[in-house]
Amino acid sequence: MCFSIRLALPPPLLQAGNAPRQGWENHFSKGFPPLDYPPTLEVKMSTTDSQTLKSLLDAGTAVISDVSDNLGLPPQSLDTSLFGLETPARSFAGPAYTIAGESHIWKDGSGDRKKLAAIDEMTPGVVPVWAGSDIKGVCCFGDLLSEAMKARGCAGVVVDGGVRDMAYLREMGLPMMVRYRTPSQAIGRWHVTEVQNTIKVRGAVQDWVSINPGDMVVADDDGVVVIPQDMVDEFVQKALAWADKDQNARQDIKEGALLLDTLDKYGHL
Repeated sequence: MCFSIRLALPPPLLQAGNAPRQGWENHFSKGFPPLDYPPTLEVKMSTTDSQTLKSLLDAGTAVISDVSDNLGLPPQSLDTSLFGLETPARSFAGPAYTIAGESHIWKDGSGDRKKLAAIDEMTPGVVPVWAGSDIKGVCCFGDLLSEAMKARGCAGVVVDGGVRDMAYLREMGLPMMVRYRTPSQAIGRWHVTEVQNTIKVRGAVQDWVSINPGDMVVADDDGVVVIPQDMVDEFVQKALAWADKDQNARQDIKEGALLLDTLDKYGHL
């Protein structure tokens, strides 16, 4: 079930604080793709039922990626350098809660208030997706902010950037897919600029993948894929059928079927 709200920019959590948009244009002219921020943004907030999430997790990211190909869409798979923390739960799914930032030098040592406010606004079941953009060598967050995201009921976290306090994060149990680890903090070096807007993160098949608030994020041992929110129902139906076909093909192969015969029977291997 979905409902739509229209958000007039700039509310506090959608606009980049006091930073002018020209800062983003300068930043992305250094090699990162431009982001198009319209004066009014329509966001579809979805309530995702548990059966939908279970169906996507059961199907897995590999099947979801194959469904994308079958629909003639480039797979919205994220950077292959993302790795999962060794937590008891490794797979997760949920609607994206998008956060973007950029490198920024400041001297007073104060915290990133926009980052903290963004986490305070998270709701149960979302998957925060952190777009580090040009982040280099510093973390988006560590143990304290991870605990805050866990306390707010986040299903998992995707970080196109770094984290720290790895031992604590593993014990804490909130599943995450991250690009790198580092001991260095972001304060004074990188800050959050946009929340719940369209973001771009590094991709696997494509250089960059656009993610909108509410898009479905699915993560498992094979990686992370994103499904446009208006196509979730279609993907669920096709993914279940595809997974069932794969299971039958797998059984035939176990019983000694020839691969070419199996391809002719199922149309895909």
